[in-house]
Amino acid sequence: MNIEKQKQTPFVEALESYCQKGMIPFHTPGHKIGKGISIYQKELFGNALRRDLGVMYALDDLFQPEDSLKEAMELAADLYGAGKTFFSINGTTACVEAMILAICHDGDEIIIPREAHRSVIGGLILSGAMPVYMESRFAEKEQVSLGPDMQSLKQAIAMHPKAKAVVFTYPTYDGIAGKLTELAAYAHAHGLWVLVDEAHGAHLPFYSDLPLEALRCGADCVAQSTHKLMGSLTQTSMLHCRRGFPLTDRVSAAMAVVQSTSPHYWFLASLDSARQQAALHGNELVAKAVMLARILRHELNEIPGIVSFGREIMQYDAVGGFDETKVTIDFSGLGLDGRTAEAELRAQGVEVELIAGNHVLALLTLGDDEASSAALLQACRRIADNHAVCMTVPIREQPLPTPRVAIAPRIAWTAARERIPFRQAEGRVAAETVTFYPPGIPVISVGEVIMKECMMYIQKKLAEGYSPNGPKDNTLQTICVLKG
Repeated sequence: MNIEKQKQTPFVEALESYCQKGMIPFHTPGHKIGKGISIYQKELFGNALRRDLGVMYALDDLFQPEDSLKEAMELAADLYGAGKTFFSINGTTACVEAMILAICHDGDEIIIPREAHRSVIGGLILSGAMPVYMESRFAEKEQVSLGPDMQSLKQAIAMHPKAKAVVFTYPTYDGIAGKLTELAAYAHAHGLWVLVDEAHGAHLPFYSDLPLEALRCGADCVAQSTHKLMGSLTQTSMLHCRRGFPLTDRVSAAMAVVQSTSPHYWFLASLDSARQQAALHGNELVAKAVMLARILRHELNEIPGIVSFGREIMQYDAVGGFDETKVTIDFSGLGLDGRTAEAELRAQGVEVELIAGNHVLALLTLGDDEASSAALLQACRRIADNHAVCMTVPIREQPLPTPRVAIAPRIAWTAARERIPFRQAEGRVAAETVTFYPPGIPVISVGEVIMKECMMYIQKKLAEGYSPNGPKDNTLQTICVLKG
């Protein structure tokens, strides 16, 4: 990494320089640098409206960068050790879709994990590829998915030797990292491209005790949410291709398909600025987040009835690393399920990232400090004070059923469909995806057989008060299926 160059913010500087010129706009957007904006937006965004521009040629073109934006993306590639980096203003969803679209064509098989995000299904619909699922391991005690292990990958490749690529989720929402170096090497040895959804891993390179980042594990393409755990605006992400990756041009073309042709300059500047911050201060900021998480986890485990697992999760064979900034807090010892615990935390002004089973997930990032960590700890202590220690586990998170793919998602997406009562759907092929969000992992995806196990999983979630995301009927009294 060239630390002197990393001090620069070429796109931010170009944007600010342009704004200083005071050009009279006769171009989009229609509010004309804030003059025609609503009162609410003017109060909300203020002087930043001068930077909401639409003249692509005035600065640089996201899809054919030649100047400041090209330099900004090259600096990001330098920071992360990539051969080529692309900025995304459509989130990591666009990055995941693009890397699948770039690699796979109609009918190609692609191996994916059971905990693949719904964006993977979007990539399958766009590309026409056929999913092949790897079996995932599940930690019964902690009630979290561990992802696939080497046996899972070997079995999938043996049964589908013509598969073109494999997707890994690394790390998982819960911070669990599989043994990606070994998995990637095995996949490459069998002629597969290795694509990684590293949405929760943009901070990994900045602290040695965190899991090794996917590019260093041998991944070919890595989709990464800069906004999730680093310092860019929501909806901004990066897609990295390894050095020497031969399909970079196809990735570039695919990114042009899945992104808006009117990219927001705020978002692009945000990525440039966040990259500079990570390069100059990432080590100290991420180290502080890890230290806060370690202290918080220790204090949580001192509270009777509350448990937060840590690096001991690595005792499982499928696990190669653990991101300690992901703090899973289990309230089952107080007789509380995750939804109840979340409600009690919210009543105290604390909002968590995810709920499942008997636990909630809290993320500690470079934006946290001693005060925010203490607020979460105090809220958990108050909950414990109000509930007696209980030996009966209220509910158990269940592992997701292994899907049965009937036809390619693209074919199912375009096929004739009908709506039927959900209770009559067993054995039919789904024409819509059913997800509980977050984490955004489909229980049933378009093109898959609606199995009894999936229906039971969904009914249990509904009974526990969770709302589905994806189906038009969010009560799931009915579901859309392919016409029989």
